[in-house]
Amino acid sequence: MTFATLTIALGCAAARQDAAAPAKPEAAAKAAGPSMKDLTETMAKFAFMEGRWTQQQPNGAVIEEHWMAPRGNSMVGTFRRTLGNGATPFYELTQIMAEKDMVILRQIHVHGNFEPDPKRTDLMRMRLERIEGNAATFVPVEPPLKANAQDMASICYELKDPDTLVLTVTPNAPKDPAKPAGKPLVFTMKRVR
Repeated sequence: MTFATLTIALGCAAARQDAAAPAKPEAAAKAAGPSMKDLTETMAKFAFMEGRWTQQQPNGAVIEEHWMAPRGNSMVGTFRRTLGNGATPFYELTQIMAEKDMVILRQIHVHGNFEPDPKRTDLMRMRLERIEGNAATFVPVEPPLKANAQDMASICYELKDPDTLVLTVTPNAPKDPAKPAGKPLVFTMKRVR
């Protein structure tokens, strides 16, 4: 074998080896999606919601919402409404999770006896539409049937000041234009220290 033949053979072998070599870590990471570090940084934007929040309603009912700190790619919250007579008509368990292509809010709604609400047996799914400063707005995922969001157009959490978290639930516009539009439900909750 001549030197020229050996050089060509080694060059071809090296080319085959390069083609068979795994992709560089940066390229593989981009193809796989955001890293856990990226997802954790995304979730840190929701830290304004962390804490225990409550509102006394005029009819004597009390609503409470508790949000754990964001950790990793998720955070979890609970909601309870207690009537003036002490009865609890329902609870909600909510998760906000940063995923590969979106931030999603999932929610389970159960009656006071922890039986599933027959109208809401499937998870509600909302996706983050926008987050600006201390305000995050979620809208139903597509397709609407997958969202199980009933007549909700959006849910917004906004920290008005360090001790006031406002939850606004906005209904969809009525399908019948002759019907009046529903008013948003607004819960102005104070931080419990």
